[in-house]
Amino acid sequence: MEKFKTRNIWFVVLIGAVIFAVFTNEIGFEKFLILISGVNKPLILLAVFFNFLNLITFTITWRFLTTADVSLYKLFKFYMAGTFINNITPTFGTGGEPVKAMLLGKETGMSKAECFAGVVSQRMLNMFPFLTVGMLGIWFLFSKPREIQLATWEIVAMTFSIGLAFSVFGLIIYFYIRKDKLSSFVHSSIRFFAPFIGLVKKGFDHNAYAAAVEDSINSFHGGLQNIRHNKRSLANAVLFSYLGWIFDLLAIYVVFLSIPDSHIHISVLIITYTISMISGWMPLFLPGGLGIVDGTMAILFIYGGVPVETAVLATLLYRLASYWFNTILGAFYLSASLKPG
Repeated sequence: MEKFKTRNIWFVVLIGAVIFAVFTNEIGFEKFLILISGVNKPLILLAVFFNFLNLITFTITWRFLTTADVSLYKLFKFYMAGTFINNITPTFGTGGEPVKAMLLGKETGMSKAECFAGVVSQRMLNMFPFLTVGMLGIWFLFSKPREIQLATWEIVAMTFSIGLAFSVFGLIIYFYIRKDKLSSFVHSSIRFFAPFIGLVKKGFDHNAYAAAVEDSINSFHGGLQNIRHNKRSLANAVLFSYLGWIFDLLAIYVVFLSIPDSHIHISVLIITYTISMISGWMPLFLPGGLGIVDGTMAILFIYGGVPVETAVLATLLYRLASYWFNTILGAFYLSASLKPG
């Protein structure tokens, strides 16, 4: 596991170096240095602060959706540890969710299924405000076609991405409502993969494993039901989830404010943000959407009328204030969480 994490970290660093080289080469390294020297540093710190508020509000959202008796600080540690895993593993941005559940269970003694129910609920709930923001971006896209121009393939890719997001969201809701369908799906999957698992795991007992999975499903679904019945907590969670996305958008906006003589229309900002974040879900082989999100964001800024130099610099600064800041902070908290005692 340790070798796997180290390998992933070096892979992420390599991709980051390539992105930096490509972006700075686009505008010229000397010009990049001139532009970066003119950036308002206090505003960059403000962007980092808004990103930090985004992390805090999402942690609070999780707290409203878990029955665990745990402090907000410890929950924040677990959230950041999971964020680190999400950012270094190419798993559709969900590789850190089991880690969050594991750490919470270790701290509180709750079952893994119950902890995972809270984690999944937080992820599900965060998708709803995000998708509504995305729909706002789509409305801007088609109501103000002169402000941002996309090629046909980009529109197709955007539509596919948003359709995929809604499909996944709908599937999760369906399994949430129909526990029997979730159970049937999981058991079918176990039967399908049993022969392959048997090749690498001697003595694999399909029936015993299926029974254990059924118990986990019951516990998991019970945790989801407990969350659903707490209407006040759900309402508060939705509110803080919206705040979280707003803080993230503010982080990008402040980045633009920090660059002299730069400006961006709110429609371009929202469209670029939502499409870029969705694009990061597609390439399963890239950790945290690294490279895809950066490239999509810069290109869409340029299509939206932002000068190339400003678009490239703004993208680099925003990803520094969010992705790289979150990854480093998450690595620190994961290390702290795994220490004995």
